[in-house]
Amino acid sequence: MLKSLSISQFVIISSLSVEFVGGLTVLTGETGAGKSILLDALGLILGDDADREAIRQGSEESCIEASFNPPQKHPVWAFLSKQEGMKAAGAELQIKRIIRRAGDEEISVNGNSVQLPFLKELGTYLVEIHGQNANQTFLAPESQLSLLDLFGAYPPAILGNVIKAWDDISRITRELEEERAFFSSAEREKQGIDRVVTAIEKIGINSTTYQDLSAELARLINTRGICELFQSMNAQLIAQSGVENSLVRVDRILTTQTDEVLNNLKVSIKTALEQTRVAISEMRMLTPDYIDVDTSGIGKIEKTLAELKAIATERKVTPEKLFEHYEYLTARLARIRGAPAKIKEFDNKLIKANEVYRNHALILSEERKKAAVRLSAEITAEMPPLKLLSAQVQIEVIENTAKRSARGINEISFTARMNPGMPFSPIAKTASGGELSRLILAVKMILQQVQAVSTLVFDEIDTGIGGAAAAAVGGRISRLADTTQILVITHSPQVASRGDQHLHVSKKTDGTSTRTIVEVLSLEKRIDEVSRMLAGEAITGESLAAASTLIEEARKSAATRKNSGGAKQTTDSSSAQSVPIASVAPLPEVVATSPPSPPAT
Repeated sequence: MLKSLSISQFVIISSLSVEFVGGLTVLTGETGAGKSILLDALGLILGDDADREAIRQGSEESCIEASFNPPQKHPVWAFLSKQEGMKAAGAELQIKRIIRRAGDEEISVNGNSVQLPFLKELGTYLVEIHGQNANQTFLAPESQLSLLDLFGAYPPAILGNVIKAWDDISRITRELEEERAFFSSAEREKQGIDRVVTAIEKIGINSTTYQDLSAELARLINTRGICELFQSMNAQLIAQSGVENSLVRVDRILTTQTDEVLNNLKVSIKTALEQTRVAISEMRMLTPDYIDVDTSGIGKIEKTLAELKAIATERKVTPEKLFEHYEYLTARLARIRGAPAKIKEFDNKLIKANEVYRNHALILSEERKKAAVRLSAEITAEMPPLKLLSAQVQIEVIENTAKRSARGINEISFTARMNPGMPFSPIAKTASGGELSRLILAVKMILQQVQAVSTLVFDEIDTGIGGAAAAAVGGRISRLADTTQILVITHSPQVASRGDQHLHVSKKTDGTSTRTIVEVLSLEKRIDEVSRMLAGEAITGESLAAASTLIEEARKSAATRKNSGGAKQTTDSSSAQSVPIASVAPLPEVVATSPPSPPAT
């Protein structure tokens, strides 16, 4: 349950701290005293979006803190245990939120920093605030469907199968649309791809063809150059007018000469002749390796490389990557050719998925129809205690395949008739504001048996009703508070008299500052407050007596329920046990001061 709420620098509140008890807490006070500020602050703790304008004038930040003590088996602990790094603080849950005018904020849970989406999800486990706009929320078809499913408590597979089948339909539909879009666009490029693939296959390449051909071309060109060089050297060295013959003739001439002056020249010429003959011998040894090589394929290789470069340029890839691109094109071409068969396959899968979905959706629909009958009967049974003696509720479950979704094929309509003989019609058209509030309370009475949230907040649920109807609302809320912590903002004395704890919210001003006061009322002050609510500002002996009677009757009714076992009692610290009025000690007044008013001009 909610144990405490502390508010600092928020709207007109400077500093305020409220302690709550189990059971039913009523909040009363004049309109504008600040009751709604407490709910707004609690909403921030539960993940509502922050309004920077709510930061108190003259301050740069607002700080809201709250503590809860859910039972050990409450689902919130399982939720927290799945969050990495999250630590629990004993049996309590501490939430703190600081909102800054600069735009940033800090949120922590048990000292662990968290983000707003996490806080929003956490809040759904802790408190449900039934605000003044909740009637519109209740009337929304999606909300009514959620309420019915919550009450139905179907086996998990019932809803799970529908969700899975819907996910399958969505996935197959997406894949089918993607394949159709691919085929539609790729069909236009098929001819071009086919032409390129054919051209590449005609050449016949592999992953290293371009590199291999380039290397072979370079080798052949080099060989051809060496052959031409050998031919030139042969002409210069061996031919009749070549170097060798010239040196032989010079050597013969010098041999006939006897002058010693020519001795060194004779040696040089002979040496040159010998070296020339060595070079000729080496050249003749190398010549077969080059002269016998066929270099006639150079032209063919050059042509092939030119074709590969042309294709690569057209496809905007490098020649070295052409084979890799060819593999991509062949795979794409295969996909284009196989697309019609794949589209047909997806069509068949979609037909089967729709059949599976329809079967599961119909099973869910039947479960909803059974749950609707039970819930209609239970809500109708709650009508007489709420002074709607002839009212009947009928929940219609309509199958509409045109609006199918992951939640099934059903549209839900809560209908009612407030008087016998009248036709059933949608609640929004049938029930008045006061009747609708009581109807929602009846739904809460039933659904709280299966709902995980342990604290409910009602903001002026008694608006538009009084007298016996208000007394009936107070009685049903009190009964609901036997097992659930309830906070009620009320202007009804019949509801206020039922409280296990009574908080009075008031606002006082001395002309320069405004103080908001939250006071836990003693029994005597409770009687005075209920008396004021009955009679107005002028409290009379009759109103005091009436107030005492209302409070005493509420105490007796609670005691009777407890003794008869009508309310489930528990020793857990978070249970909503009825608390005797006399045991609620008043807390000191907590004052929140507003900034001084500007001087009069």
